[in-house]
Amino acid sequence: MVLWGILVVKEGRLKISLNPLIWPMAALLIIALFQLLPLASSERQTISFDPYATKLVAIKLVASICFFLLFTTFVNTNERRDLAVRVIIAVCLLIALVGIGQSYLGKALWQRGTFGPFVNRNHFAGFLEMGAGLVGGLIIGRAVRREVIAIYASCLLVICAGIVLSASRGGVLALGAQVIFLAIVFIPSFFARQRERRTGWMIVVARSVGVVILGAAAIFGSIFLVGSEVLVKNIVQTREEFATEMPASERFSRRDIWSATKRMIEDHPYLGVGLGAYQYAYTRYDLSSGAQRVEQSHNDYLQIVADAGVAGGLTALVFIVMLFTRGLSAARTRDRRKRAIILGALTGCFGIAVHSIVDFNLQITANAQLFLALAALATPEHSSESIEHERDHGLNPN
Repeated sequence: MVLWGILVVKEGRLKISLNPLIWPMAALLIIALFQLLPLASSERQTISFDPYATKLVAIKLVASICFFLLFTTFVNTNERRDLAVRVIIAVCLLIALVGIGQSYLGKALWQRGTFGPFVNRNHFAGFLEMGAGLVGGLIIGRAVRREVIAIYASCLLVICAGIVLSASRGGVLALGAQVIFLAIVFIPSFFARQRERRTGWMIVVARSVGVVILGAAAIFGSIFLVGSEVLVKNIVQTREEFATEMPASERFSRRDIWSATKRMIEDHPYLGVGLGAYQYAYTRYDLSSGAQRVEQSHNDYLQIVADAGVAGGLTALVFIVMLFTRGLSAARTRDRRKRAIILGALTGCFGIAVHSIVDFNLQITANAQLFLALAALATPEHSSESIEHERDHGLNPN
């Protein structure tokens, strides 16, 4: 932001790209500030159960808004978008390699697990699955030159191997959901112009089946590379968590956390318990022994409603609807490279959206920033440069 300010002083003008996705983020910040006002009259003076935690979330929201504004304003040409895509893929590949190296080579150096720079394996998988969606979109969208497609395929295999190695059930679920999403959105007749809609249904079906086969090959190939014993164990544990008959005071499972969260929402339906204050309000609804500290609901959708009430839930819903409607609309471009980047970024966003049903990836700063970067790539402005690019290549008949 300081460098941006220096640029404004140097050029004497402010250049800013206001992507409409910024408005739901700003609305959430307003909700956080409202929760800090001394409006309550009970044992608390504020709506938030912990004003300090809500203040920290407000600061993070300001930082996220600044990051999003910087990305949309300066990653604004085809060349810069291509560079951003390559950087994101390289970072995901590096993190996956570090995680794999920890598992097979570095246990003497890294004692805490095989999650790269992440403490939690689910967040490690969440970061990688966004990169996997982006790489998959480029490959399936035929936006990669034939001479380097093997390199991108190898990157995808390594990233998928990192997700499988994490043994994250939500990560593998999200990976499978991304394959299905890709198979749907890359049907030519789904987004193409009138000329492309005359593509035969057999070709459309064949391409979609091809996407599923390639996705399955990537997943099972990565399983073959790194093994799946821990993943299978965790999947079996899922059934045990929901079928167990242990006393409520001894249980610690997502089912019980979600049940407590629903009661929290019923008691604070409109503005919630305060952004960031979930862990402090949760103790009143916890039926377990309290031996395990619960700081998140392990469901980002439930938690945004618990933290910010119906107002926050509607804000999040507006963001998601705007992201996918604007992204799919932008993907109607006839520029193959741009279309592949948009749909690859949307696929990454879809994967983390699915994973968020069972985890809290979007509350991790690194994952939230990568999600915002993909959201910006998925909803580019239809600038004069892109129009000229289409005209130069004979892609825009108008």
